[in-house]
Amino acid sequence: MTGAEKKEVYQSLCAEGKITDLFMQPWWLDSTGDWEVALAVRNEQVIGAMPYALSSKWGLRMVTMPHLTHHLLIWIEKPEGISDRKWLTREKQTIWLLIDDLPRYSFFSMVFESRSFNNWLPFHWKGFRQEVRYTFEIERQDEEDLDQQLNRNLRRNLKAAEDEMSVVRGIVPGTFYEICRHTYRRQNMKMPYSLDELIKIDTAVTNHQAGVALGATNQKNELVAVAYLLWDRDRAYYFLAGDTEEGKSSGASIFLCREALRIAFEEKQLSTFDFCGSMIESITEVRRQFGAQPVVLMKLFKAGYKWLDVLYTLTR
Repeated sequence: MTGAEKKEVYQSLCAEGKITDLFMQPWWLDSTGDWEVALAVRNEQVIGAMPYALSSKWGLRMVTMPHLTHHLLIWIEKPEGISDRKWLTREKQTIWLLIDDLPRYSFFSMVFESRSFNNWLPFHWKGFRQEVRYTFEIERQDEEDLDQQLNRNLRRNLKAAEDEMSVVRGIVPGTFYEICRHTYRRQNMKMPYSLDELIKIDTAVTNHQAGVALGATNQKNELVAVAYLLWDRDRAYYFLAGDTEEGKSSGASIFLCREALRIAFEEKQLSTFDFCGSMIESITEVRRQFGAQPVVLMKLFKAGYKWLDVLYTLTR
């Protein structure tokens, strides 16, 4: 099949409801830039799918994550009633078919949810390596139970912010972007995405009613913090967030995060709230204070050249 034909097959799988996760949807992938999909075909039936992006650096072709996509799934069709022994064999064969369907590349680096597969050995046997990453999740609970999970200091800061802040919905991309720039400037970091890229994603999310851009304003009606919440039929994703100096000191970001949790569990009745990372200690501490639990993600990578593998090991 050509790349276009593979995409048509993949779009059908999503339209049929076989693949439902937000970051796996064709419209999301379209909004992030160019993407491709590897398919596993057995007896003329598609039994596995793995979207990916192609990029080039130093003249090297790389299979990578779609831009601004925190993690993906590998979709493998699991027959009803299949035994554990037979499933492990089928899973291995499907993963190998997906690997074989990838284009030639110099480097592969992608992050998958652990529920993508029962074990990663089929990748290991093909020369891939892995690193454990973490996201943080909260399972659905009512407001009273959720507040009981909050750290005492967090509850105090949240109460103070509630007295000073108001929530605004529908923050436009330009304004959202400028608030986020404060956060990266404060850390002397470059913005990892452009305004045009944010606009494209925001347009796609709005058209598919799959999220909302939230803002926190102070008593002067000044915007001091923003957060972008995404969702599919089961899960919410705390996608992007940022604040000004006042927003950071006043607890506005904590206030917005609590509002995002309320929207996910009360309004949308979703089962899981995914904080989308992080591995940074200070951020993980805040996630923990909300009662979130670490959930394993698996980063898989493979270098086509020994020197590239050494370079990656030294610079990661």
